[in-house]
Amino acid sequence: MGTSTARRGPSTGAWRIAKGTATRYLAPEGSSPVEAHEVVRRYVAALEESSAQQGQNLLAEFRLTRKAAQGLGEFEESLSGSGLAAALEASGCRDLAQLRPAELIPGLAQAWVKEQGTLEAAVARVALATCLGKIWASDPGTFSPAAGPSLVRSFLAIAFCQRLAFDLGESLEAAATGWPAYQNGLARLQGELMAATTEVPDNPPGVGQWRGLAGWLWVTRVLENVLDRFRDAGP
Repeated sequence: MGTSTARRGPSTGAWRIAKGTATRYLAPEGSSPVEAHEVVRRYVAALEESSAQQGQNLLAEFRLTRKAAQGLGEFEESLSGSGLAAALEASGCRDLAQLRPAELIPGLAQAWVKEQGTLEAAVARVALATCLGKIWASDPGTFSPAAGPSLVRSFLAIAFCQRLAFDLGESLEAAATGWPAYQNGLARLQGELMAATTEVPDNPPGVGQWRGLAGWLWVTRVLENVLDRFRDAGP
């Protein structure tokens, strides 16, 4: 396979281990494969190594992701309660109201994540478009405020998995026996991450609170739980 979606990550100790683990994860049978959980665990360790070298907490690497998650929660709440026009108005995207879903979805993702040139911004837009696509695939009129937390959890899992796929993609793609195997491997990784997002008690922000402190704290708590589940506890 090619490496068109991959980027060459750092070459420090934790990153070398993460890349080697990713290679073993998708390696053919008989070559000491590892489970999806181990790939994510090693990836989190590599991210933490980089954050420590920069003198910051790992959560700071996901600031933009958390803000996008708040925006998605608010949009779904407005959409289910007041309809598309009101949801777009609340999101500052009234000018997108006449677009078809195929144009509206990427337009919203771009409007909510304006930052350019960073990996976090790129994966946040991809994850937003994926989750917004789920809304339209299910018919926006059938959603309810109760669906918001689940959608936000999905967004965080997808964004994290996409980030991993960019950072470790060179190793994953080189080891995969083909595109179906690569996609199946990513699906298992995303499943591991989705399971971690659901471990936080379901006490999400109340109506009108997604963009405020309550929304920020809830989203942060979900993400913290994901990181805690995969933090390195041994060699």
